[in-house]
Amino acid sequence: MTNTGNRYNTEFKADILTLIQEEEQPVNTVANDFGVNPQTIQNWLKSVETKQNPTNNRVSELEVQLKEKKRKNADLEQTVNILKKSVTIFIQDNRL
Repeated sequence: MTNTGNRYNTEFKADILTLIQEEEQPVNTVANDFGVNPQTIQNWLKSVETKQNPTNNRVSELEVQLKEKKRKNADLEQTVNILKKSVTIFIQDNRL
């Protein structure tokens, strides 16, 4: 149950979460006892909660899809703008 740099093995995380969830020990106490940042433990708790709640999972999936659609939309808008500029240049060249 040792940490390696910024990474903690699965067993270590599970033990920490068990202390907090089942034995109801305060996050700060457990964090101090094991030398883990309290925010890191909060992130682990949030991750477990998200995995256990199917609604949160769906929301997360939809957020990822929305982000991807927005990125694609921005790429397409940029492509359209480039094409508009190239058509303008082409028309000006043909007039000469």
